[in-house]
Amino acid sequence: MEPKPTISSDDGIMGSLATKDSLAAALTKQGRYDEAEKLLRGVLATREKLGQSTADPDMLRTMNNLGGVLNGQSRFAEAEGLHRQVLEADEQSLGSEHSDTIISMTNLAAVLRRQGKLEESEEVQRRALESSRKVHGPGNHETVSILTHLGEILVRLHKEEQADQVSREVAELRQTMRNERENVSEAEELHRQKLALCHTSEEKITSMSDLARFLAGRGHHDEAEKMLQEVVKLSTEEYGRNDGKTRAAIGQLVGVLMRNGKYKEAEALHREDLGMDIA
Repeated sequence: MEPKPTISSDDGIMGSLATKDSLAAALTKQGRYDEAEKLLRGVLATREKLGQSTADPDMLRTMNNLGGVLNGQSRFAEAEGLHRQVLEADEQSLGSEHSDTIISMTNLAAVLRRQGKLEESEEVQRRALESSRKVHGPGNHETVSILTHLGEILVRLHKEEQADQVSREVAELRQTMRNERENVSEAEELHRQKLALCHTSEEKITSMSDLARFLAGRGHHDEAEKMLQEVVKLSTEEYGRNDGKTRAAIGQLVGVLMRNGKYKEAEALHREDLGMDIA
């Protein structure tokens, strides 16, 4: 199950809710479902008090993330209901070719798969795959992940020929992705040259953020993480902890930590922002 990113540069109530959403995602990845559920239900209650409807993208992201928690707790009927509601709203407001909608599709497919509703899970997963190929491209990590899960569904449905075809396609795409990561691209060299020519802190912060984003996209998460830690430090010194630029840098760092499986570190960063003790 994939959480939806809710990082915000706002340092007010909406920013706090976004941070709690992301903190809950880090807790979920650690299997700390009860803590995550309590946090997300509090976020939902606050969003409702603020007048956000179930058509609001932020409300939908929180609902999606709660659905992931419920799925982790094996409360499948509740999780399925939430994911259906979120997907329907996403398709109406964003259309099928949007990253949030694709996440909603894959999460519904996942909870259906866990309940043994394999035919419908396959149908939803194929829709997600079609949209992801259009939005992200056929060789994107997200697309390959969706394709991999489709293969797992096909195996369980005893569609061996289709499953073998998907398995071969996944292997080819992963090899292509590895080859691309190993090649030092001209684009990366340009990013590094631009960084070397920076004179002011503002220029350096922007250039380092761009390079870190590029590196993370190529799977170089360790280097991206180190660079973003420096960006957060520089931005905090230059603008202050609550400035929008610093908040964006923190959000970027959290994203890399989550992709790198460093959920405890992401949790600690969020708790520091919220003034909460580490559990």
